[in-house]
Amino acid sequence: MRAWLAGTRLVAERGLIENLRSRSFKIVTVLLLLLSAAAVILPQILGDDAPTYTLATAGPAPVDMTKALDAAGKAGGFTVDYVPSDGEAAVRQAVRDGDATVGLAGDFIFTATDAGGTFPVMVAQAVVRLETVRRMIAAGLTPAQVTDLQSIQPPEQITVGRVDDAGRSGVAFLAGIILYIALTFAGTAIATTVATEKSTRISEVLLTVLRPSQILVGTVVAIGTVTLGQLLVLITPLAIAVRITDSVGLPPVATVDLTLAVVWFILGFALYSFLFAATGALVNKITEVSSAVMPVTLLLLAGYLLAVTIVAADPSSPLSIAASIFPFTAPLAMPIRWASGDVPAVQLALAMSLTVATAVLLVGVASSIYRRALLITGHRVRLREVVRAVPQDTRSPVTQ
Repeated sequence: MRAWLAGTRLVAERGLIENLRSRSFKIVTVLLLLLSAAAVILPQILGDDAPTYTLATAGPAPVDMTKALDAAGKAGGFTVDYVPSDGEAAVRQAVRDGDATVGLAGDFIFTATDAGGTFPVMVAQAVVRLETVRRMIAAGLTPAQVTDLQSIQPPEQITVGRVDDAGRSGVAFLAGIILYIALTFAGTAIATTVATEKSTRISEVLLTVLRPSQILVGTVVAIGTVTLGQLLVLITPLAIAVRITDSVGLPPVATVDLTLAVVWFILGFALYSFLFAATGALVNKITEVSSAVMPVTLLLLAGYLLAVTIVAADPSSPLSIAASIFPFTAPLAMPIRWASGDVPAVQLALAMSLTVATAVLLVGVASSIYRRALLITGHRVRLREVVRAVPQDTRSPVTQ
């Protein structure tokens, strides 16, 4: 076992060094880092400033009016500037010239023909409220009684949807896209590496000193480590920003969702990588890789489409639950469903356990296909060729 691990480590180290030295790795990593930084910094730079409204009044604005509107502005995230004018005509002219958002003079509120938003309504409500207070006091109510009546609050509004938090749902949707792309690119890279080593006869040299399973696992570990590192470069700054600041407008719990997405990438990579490697060993030329990996890619694509359509639309449906637990769709479906906020922990544990068990099973199956296909050269290997027993004279001494 120690010798097997030592050989696997050598293959993994060799693959890591080659990938880390490649120009494509450096370019992609820098781009991912810039993309992650932009996701954190741009919302702060391009974020909308708090809107400012201008209220023109005939004479100084009433103190009670300014207090009411300033309190509403503090709650609503806007500010109000007050412009005193000389009479109704001046107020009307200020609104017409665009110097004021709303004008208030006597019993009239002036607004521009293209004015939008709710500020005119808020001014009207403030006028009605102040007049109501005045009439209640005139009717004999004490200031304490008026204050008590004004303290009555409307029922609390609760938004009900299929997900608890739309922000978390958006993060999960984006994570699903990133996971699909990462798994697809990593899997294709594994298949290409295996096909390249086979077509250039490098695999034959390696087979003289290493077992096929060592080459397979080492290649998967090397590319998986590189891809995971790039994924962390993309996600880590965003997760930190979500956790310690509100610059991206997401709740702190989104950090857990991003962490879970990384975990599911590892599980999904363990599940699919060996299938990609096995299909890469079936080809005789590098140009055949894309067609050889098509069945695995379609399986991955089906899981992605199911996740972003069915699961994202209704996370609590029976089909969504099944997709988030089934091993081949769980890596993409469960992160999206988890962000809906309504997933029992036991279902998450079950999905992870089944995915790990399936991945372990596929390691053996894929290793067997890989071992046999790697020793057949000169033509593209059909799957039925590798499921047959390998003739004794075609076996490498290290596989016996």
